[in-house]
Amino acid sequence: MKTTYFLLTAIVFALLSFSFPAEMSKEVVAKTNEFRKQYGLPALQEKENLNEIAQQHSEAMAKGRIAFGHNGFNARHEQASPKIKSLYSFAENVAYGAETAAQVVENWKNSPGHRKNMLGKYQYIGVGIARSKNGQLYYTQIFGG
Repeated sequence: MKTTYFLLTAIVFALLSFSFPAEMSKEVVAKTNEFRKQYGLPALQEKENLNEIAQQHSEAMAKGRIAFGHNGFNARHEQASPKIKSLYSFAENVAYGAETAAQVVENWKNSPGHRKNMLGKYQYIGVGIARSKNGQLYYTQIFGG
């Protein structure tokens, strides 16, 4: 009986962990668009390839393959450009430590550079979130237009 309970718990945890970043990413997009709406700006359209690029960056930071920050920014821009016609501008926000979508978006809103990106003249957004072994969350938010 204990083995069955343990297996069921592990399966449920694995399923919840798998859907966690995607659900939280959607919430970051929604909260970013709510913020833009307050300033009369149009909602950003989520782009799957930008999500993938952002996710790869968050995972690399969470796994310690690269330092926290914008390392590889130009490479991410080059990776995104051929997939989105007329991608002239590109920006990125990164963060770690926030436990909720609301918290990370609020932190970005209160930082002048991040705020500028969120309110910039962009059309597209992609978000990636990854958890490190010690439980720390790493976020990447990419804007394109």
